[in-house]
Amino acid sequence: MSETPIVYIFHGDDEATMRAEVAAMQSKLGDQPTAEMNTSRFEGAPSLDALRRAAQAVPFLSQRRLVVISGATKAFSAADQKAAFLKFLENVPASTALVLIERPALDHKDKKLARPWLQKWAQAAGRRALLRKYEPLQGPQMVSWLLARAKELGAELQPQAAAALAQMVGSDKAAAEQEIEKLLAFVAYQRPIEAADVAAVSLPSGEQGDFFALIDALSAGNGARAMGLLEDLLPERDSIMLFFSLVSHFRLLLQSREMVDGGKGDKEITKILGIHPYRAEKLAAQARRFSLGALESIYRRLLILDEQIKTGEMEADLAMETFVADLSAQAA
Repeated sequence: MSETPIVYIFHGDDEATMRAEVAAMQSKLGDQPTAEMNTSRFEGAPSLDALRRAAQAVPFLSQRRLVVISGATKAFSAADQKAAFLKFLENVPASTALVLIERPALDHKDKKLARPWLQKWAQAAGRRALLRKYEPLQGPQMVSWLLARAKELGAELQPQAAAALAQMVGSDKAAAEQEIEKLLAFVAYQRPIEAADVAAVSLPSGEQGDFFALIDALSAGNGARAMGLLEDLLPERDSIMLFFSLVSHFRLLLQSREMVDGGKGDKEITKILGIHPYRAEKLAAQARRFSLGALESIYRRLLILDEQIKTGEMEADLAMETFVADLSAQAA
């Protein structure tokens, strides 16, 4: 039996990573024209005859062929179809790397979505099959991945910056890589990427409006609305990452206020901070609602809370609730 797997089963909801794995496998087949010539892709409900022809074809100027099938378990779901498909898997030649991409995971907790028959076959197939699960990274796992991936890309990403970036991109690795590349350009490849850089360069996905609304409510002295917005955010976001984002936002407000006092307009703020013009406009508008002294005092308060979180004196969610309550009371 070949030491190299013949059937690769990639399953889970992290489709981007599964596709990246397939792309890496294809790149090993030779130059791009040769790799494309030795690759067959199937989606939907292909016939077994078409799959057999693709799998049994002789590689051209390459050691192996690559056959990629997406959603095979849906196409072959009836009992007789399953049996025929498993027989096909047993007869794929070693000259072919057959990749099955399955979403969601084969061992899904919902029995209606689980496909144990393919999982059992893979587990019994020994070295012939490689079964690998890909699920989106969440919270601390995403932060760890960001730190490692940034290092691979030649960047030094500080932990707080990684947490802030994870807060913004969620589990989207492709978006995270794009942001790291933007951040590398922003720091000119000359220094570590800090949380302030993430706040300056990266636009939060689906969250920016909530942050601006929260600060708007605080600056207006509307404590009830501010607390309501915070309570809506807390169940959906990691509390520590959310706190770092809040710190980064107020750091930008402080910088914007200093520039406003120095006579600079929105375009200059956009250029100096390296942020989107819309975000610069919103930051400048919010900064004008606070005095420079007030923003300095707020930022010092956030730094104290940051220290209390790091030393375990206070939980991040309680720190934010305390901060919002105190600031609302001062603004009232």
